[in-house]
Amino acid sequence: MKQCDNGHFYDDARFDHCPYCQNNTGVEKTVAAGSIGKTVAVMPDVAVYDTDPGKTVAILKKEIGIDPAVGFLICIAGPHRGADYRLVAGRNFIGRAASMDVALADDDMVSRENHALVSYDAKHNTFSVSPGLGRGITYCNGEQVEMVRPLQAYDVIEVGKSQLIFLPLCGEQFRWNEE
Repeated sequence: MKQCDNGHFYDDARFDHCPYCQNNTGVEKTVAAGSIGKTVAVMPDVAVYDTDPGKTVAILKKEIGIDPAVGFLICIAGPHRGADYRLVAGRNFIGRAASMDVALADDDMVSRENHALVSYDAKHNTFSVSPGLGRGITYCNGEQVEMVRPLQAYDVIEVGKSQLIFLPLCGEQFRWNEE
């Protein structure tokens, strides 16, 4: 493991440089978030985004405390059976680490970070699942996920020993309106 100048850890056997910082993705230095050991990006003052026409709405939503649920993953098999995980607009990372959006800490077959990814595209009102950067394989309804794949209600995502059923909130009958 290697740590980049911004504080991200990555596997230097798999990557020549930090995959989180590459191509100006906007991920900046990380710092500890309270006593739980999570890391979060150090963000510039919110006022900077208010004047920028290309502002990132998701960051502003988090800053003012609004990040509504767009769907849920519920563990139906595995060490976390019965647990539910809230999905928000954008990318939701699945992994073992506490910093993951869907943290499956007790499933030792799940990669620590970015085993898989569930995304909600608010512009097109669609969900998708894709494999992450981890070594583990992701399945959807028993088929290996090798690239981005559309996600439908009641699809079952399998990572490690865990099976997660997908329940969308947003779809044809409901979606959050920007106000």
